[in-house]
Amino acid sequence: MNPLEQNESERLYELCAAPIVDITVIEKWLCASIEPNRLLMSLKLSRDAVRLVDFIKNPHITDELFFKLLKLYDWSGEGLFDNDRNRDVTAAIIGRFYVDIARNHNVQYAMSGLAHLVEKYGNAELITAISQLSPIAKELKNPNDTTLNGVLDAMALHSDTPEPLLQQLLKERAKLLAYREPLALEKELLALEDESIHQILAQNRSLSLSGADNLEKMYPEFIAQFTPLDEVRFGRLIPEYGVYLASNFSLNALMQQNLMEIKNKIVFSALARNPALLSQHLEQLFTLNEFDEELASNPSLSTEYLKKLYERGEDKTLKALSANVSTPVNILHQLSLDLRYARYVKTNAAFGKHIQMTNIGWNV
Repeated sequence: MNPLEQNESERLYELCAAPIVDITVIEKWLCASIEPNRLLMSLKLSRDAVRLVDFIKNPHITDELFFKLLKLYDWSGEGLFDNDRNRDVTAAIIGRFYVDIARNHNVQYAMSGLAHLVEKYGNAELITAISQLSPIAKELKNPNDTTLNGVLDAMALHSDTPEPLLQQLLKERAKLLAYREPLALEKELLALEDESIHQILAQNRSLSLSGADNLEKMYPEFIAQFTPLDEVRFGRLIPEYGVYLASNFSLNALMQQNLMEIKNKIVFSALARNPALLSQHLEQLFTLNEFDEELASNPSLSTEYLKKLYERGEDKTLKALSANVSTPVNILHQLSLDLRYARYVKTNAAFGKHIQMTNIGWNV
């Protein structure tokens, strides 16, 4: 403020005529008035590391500006948590994007927190920005810091990690990339001619049809169980691998009927667990009274039949019901009172969501 504005401000303050405004509102207004290019040029010319870190720690600047500021920061050849300033910047990255950081503030100061950030809240822009941080970019080129393994593993598995970064991760993390869904770099992974990697690929539901054709002779049981099926592949595999086909989520009505007609208990058991199974087949298996545990784990079973299974009261069946996300909440409440099943109920995602929505005092 100029002197006249300062005098007017003091006069209004003495008269109690100036409105009381939350400082956060003022900070947001000030940050909205920043001219990014002007600020970036100023920081480049001044090389003021303290001022740069203060801006990086400011939660009110835009994400776009935040990522540009990160590129200016000099990590001084040290790790993400090796000195106070580096630690502050790393904590600022985690704190900015980690949802509900107030309840999980400790994650800001641990390498596992950065890995968890990538795993749970990562997107292409954030993952790219983290990969470009000097300590991580250096590790991608010359791996020797095992403390960064968790972060790089999370990048390899994340569905939003850009392909150029996956290419950098391929040499050290081929097995992890083979688990990734949707699958990327399939041709490169197949070309490695590594048996363990091929086994993982054969179990990847996003494997291409050509990739499945390539691996079917070596791993027919995996292809039968995991690869999206067409009539030709199904017809080719059903004589010997019906039990594996029965677990495939892509079974259409005709395929299901063909498997039901085999009348094999092992096939029936696999079908009873398959969430793709049509209701009429589920009901048919229910009437056999032999597959209660399998049916109790199937999220596609109707509420009516889930209740009937609960009433039968078999231990293994109740355990399966405790973990089933489709089990009615009132039944889960009852099961949670029994120590034999409480652990399964508390780790049931549907029950956890219910508890959080109703806020009855559990920390899930």
